[in-house]
Amino acid sequence: MWETKLLSSVPESQVFTRQALYNLFKESKKDLSYNSVGWIIDEGLKSSILFKVGADSYSRKKEMRSVYIPRYSDFSIELLSKMGERFPELEFTLFETLLLNEFVNHMYSQNVLVLQVEKDLCPFTFDFLNELYPGKVLFNPSSEDLGRYKSDNCIILENRISEAPFDKEHQHFITLEKLFVDCVSDKAIKELIPSSEISNIFENARLIYKSDLTKIRRYAKRRNAWTKVEALLG
Repeated sequence: MWETKLLSSVPESQVFTRQALYNLFKESKKDLSYNSVGWIIDEGLKSSILFKVGADSYSRKKEMRSVYIPRYSDFSIELLSKMGERFPELEFTLFETLLLNEFVNHMYSQNVLVLQVEKDLCPFTFDFLNELYPGKVLFNPSSEDLGRYKSDNCIILENRISEAPFDKEHQHFITLEKLFVDCVSDKAIKELIPSSEISNIFENARLIYKSDLTKIRRYAKRRNAWTKVEALLG
């Protein structure tokens, strides 16, 4: 049937919105109405030619999303390397605002890092970092101090919450599950993200990358943030 032929013409390596599918189908069926696209999509879903992979997002493949691996700036890569050399057994996780540019509407130009470290070793870490980057390190700053003293590539040092999800292969990289929860629960990270962008981060990140709901729920409950996170997950 003609609708099957249209659906089979959808490239397998891409994700399409309803509007994008309409534009694609119109190339070969000039008299196609926009309202008909909904019916064609339904037929594609029923016959497993098409799969829904997100909100208003469809693909020929059932799973188009990949595993999230943060693409850190050169400064952060340098910091991770120096921290690993100085504290090889230390548990820590690094976030930076530039990571969010993949998901937000208004991109960050100033980069601020949040380094979460085991509580007992925070003072030693502060002394080490302050020697490397004098004047660039803030230890558990208040909202006022953060607004007053933050600068490009400044490092906010804070206590690491236990039971946070982590990647076994990249133990100091922030995972997507942790990023979701910290966006609404971490004191420093919340200050760095406009509230209007939170829903964009959740929606866009979940469209592109896989996430583990069990890990999100467990960590969110640990941070008393599950109600907020659950609402954003929809």
